[in-house]
Amino acid sequence: MEYCSLARTLLAHLAEVGPLMIDALLPPHPKSRLARSLLGLDQKRYSSRTAAKHSLSSILNRLKREGLVTRAGPKKKSSWVITAKGRISLSKKATPQRNSPKSIIYTALPPQDNITRLVTFDVPEKQRAKRNWLRNELIACGYDALQKSVFIGRRPLPDELIRMIEILSLDRCIHLVGIDRKGTLTQSA
Repeated sequence: MEYCSLARTLLAHLAEVGPLMIDALLPPHPKSRLARSLLGLDQKRYSSRTAAKHSLSSILNRLKREGLVTRAGPKKKSSWVITAKGRISLSKKATPQRNSPKSIIYTALPPQDNITRLVTFDVPEKQRAKRNWLRNELIACGYDALQKSVFIGRRPLPDELIRMIEILSLDRCIHLVGIDRKGTLTQSA
């Protein structure tokens, strides 16, 4: 199981249940395998209670360094508590992105012409949903990705897409270049 999903599971558990002791999560008897499986620690590398406890402790310490949990009490019998920052982080990840634009259903795409078009964009990380939306729309319009933010196509962009780009205020992040002649770089001898 990945660190992020296990850390998220731990944060959710701390938010719902409250203070947590590692020994309470992983009891030292044969039924501890059930507890490990509920947390996602029941894999070949976590076959023993000691290995699972070590992994759990490592993840909790990483979360502590990030300021998402705190530890109270002596090391052997410490309890872990989620912080306000941890609750905020958990709620941010739980809510779906509201800024995500809907996909456009194109009735008819413009016909291909002999002009090669290059679309480059640099949408900020804060607008990741818009950036992913733009990639999907360019692919739907028949454009091919040269890089993650560079696409090439042989047809004009549909008017619906242009309007939506303006509505989403992405027009200042996108550059469209038409190439009417092809060429190659040659090395002179």
